[in-house]
Amino acid sequence: MCQGSRDERGTLAMSKGIFVGLDVKRAGLHAAIRPSDQEWTASIDDSGVNETVNLLASVKPEIVVLEAQGDIELPLAGTLVSEGLPLAFVSRRSIRDFARSIGQIRPDRNHAGLLAHFAELVRPEVRTMSDDVVEQLRALKSRRSDILAMLDLERNRQRLDYVSVQKDIKNHIYFLERSFVSLTEEINRTVRSSSIWR
Repeated sequence: MCQGSRDERGTLAMSKGIFVGLDVKRAGLHAAIRPSDQEWTASIDDSGVNETVNLLASVKPEIVVLEAQGDIELPLAGTLVSEGLPLAFVSRRSIRDFARSIGQIRPDRNHAGLLAHFAELVRPEVRTMSDDVVEQLRALKSRRSDILAMLDLERNRQRLDYVSVQKDIKNHIYFLERSFVSLTEEINRTVRSSSIWR
């Protein structure tokens, strides 16, 4: 679940000229917004990613910056782009050089804040994906969500007492887990081979 500063209506309070930095790690997602210096955290699972994307879509940032790592951030990037958010990937070296130039010796302290600051001052190029690729990502994300829902249902059915049914359910769960991993890998490949990655 996202945690952060909210106004009376429960939405993040924003103004014009919004720049977002997203620091993605296996432990979770950390987001920072400039110039308001608002921050929040979320899980990196589908619900955390979707909640973050919905919050960002509601505030309409000028640029969302992600550091290109080549793995964990790719499903998030696919979701951001498929929702029409302006995404810019930046290299680790660019961020390190930027941190030095502004006198920040330890860039890891608030990496999301540093990425947002980079977005605000440097304004990296936002690349777009073709409509075909966006539609492909939407279809992959939708199918992945369907598989996840089926997995939840089957995991809940494991409590049945009948051994033959449990065996079938376990086989189906195994198949669904492989399908989920395969779809995630396809999302990663699609983002990595798209124009936003280059």
